[in-house]
Amino acid sequence: MTKTYARVYLGFGSNLGDRRENIVEGLAMLNASGQLKVINASSLYETEPVGYTEQGSFLNAVAQIDTCLSPLDLLSLCKDIETRVGREPTVRWGPRILDIDILMYFFNLGGSSLTDSKNIYEEVIIETQDLTLPHPRIWERGFVIIPLAEINPDLLTPDDCRIQCLAQDFRIWKGVRLFEVGSWWKGKKSNPGGWQIIRFNEVKSTNTTAADLAVTGASQGACVVAKVQSEGRGKHGRVWYSPPGGLYLSILLKPKAQLQDMGWLSLAAGTAVRSAIREGTGFPATVKWPNDVLVSGKKVCGILSETRFIGNKLDYAIVGIGVNVAVDLNYLPDEVRETSTSLLSPDHPFRSEACESLTTSIIHRFSALYNRFLSKDFPKALQEIKECYDIPEQEVVMSYPGGPILMSGK
Repeated sequence: MTKTYARVYLGFGSNLGDRRENIVEGLAMLNASGQLKVINASSLYETEPVGYTEQGSFLNAVAQIDTCLSPLDLLSLCKDIETRVGREPTVRWGPRILDIDILMYFFNLGGSSLTDSKNIYEEVIIETQDLTLPHPRIWERGFVIIPLAEINPDLLTPDDCRIQCLAQDFRIWKGVRLFEVGSWWKGKKSNPGGWQIIRFNEVKSTNTTAADLAVTGASQGACVVAKVQSEGRGKHGRVWYSPPGGLYLSILLKPKAQLQDMGWLSLAAGTAVRSAIREGTGFPATVKWPNDVLVSGKKVCGILSETRFIGNKLDYAIVGIGVNVAVDLNYLPDEVRETSTSLLSPDHPFRSEACESLTTSIIHRFSALYNRFLSKDFPKALQEIKECYDIPEQEVVMSYPGGPILMSGK
């Protein structure tokens, strides 16, 4: 008899012990059970507790799996793994080492295997004493909606809207912060595989802080995020004024590349910022060659890439991004204020959530382009970058590890 396969979305949460490792271990044990295959996992998000608030913050993620287990058999496996990782009974919504929830379960009605082109999935609806599907509180929780939309932005809400549209509502981000992106779920502590977010209330400069972290051994993908910079800087030693309400981000990178290849990093960052602003706010952001992002002709973002070489070898590169999300322009000098703008008003009720949403979108988009920069697939991403930039009339030739690329030649 042909097996019936299912596509399932699982929610993970942990707020005791090594939260990240608890989730990694749970995913690894599920995969090793032989009863399912982990297809993908979202980024990790740190979230404030709900229901019972006298406890530490959670790490949360969503994973997509394929399985031939029935919903109740899958529930039994998840509960067994929770116990094996160390979960003990607690109060409802209380602290736990690991929580695994079945969020949505879709039967494969069409194909005879997971790779069959005839696959048609139908959502399973169940309401029993032990299990309700879909999970009854999916649409109330940002820490579920945001990672679920990251994995499958086309999932439909009960109102037949794409979940991605719901995740773009800044209100959904209340109490949710990005913690780590990338392939964190594929490795243990010795091989983290992810880009970790390092947060500060105030620094002199996120680029300077990222450089200090690089010297002390920080890994590739360390993302320094600050609410304020006291000595922010832009191109040619100019000051980048960084009052509250802005997005100040620097990403530490360690590519195997030459100095002449580094120009792509700023272009990729500009592309990521432009797309994030357009999707997150609806404003028609444009990119001014080579490293400014404009809205209505005024500057809303600056990008500063810096490198350190030891001899002929690149030690590290840093991409710094500053965005006026909800900045009071009165804090800026007259000459800067005239040419600058902010995406939102400084008294916007969800300005902090907007900063978090845009930061997350920028990091996701930039990391995807960066991974393509390192691969043979990068030339295929060139068209996306070209479409974002108003390239100068004169011929522009850019270098990247695979060889020179002509950006324009009029």
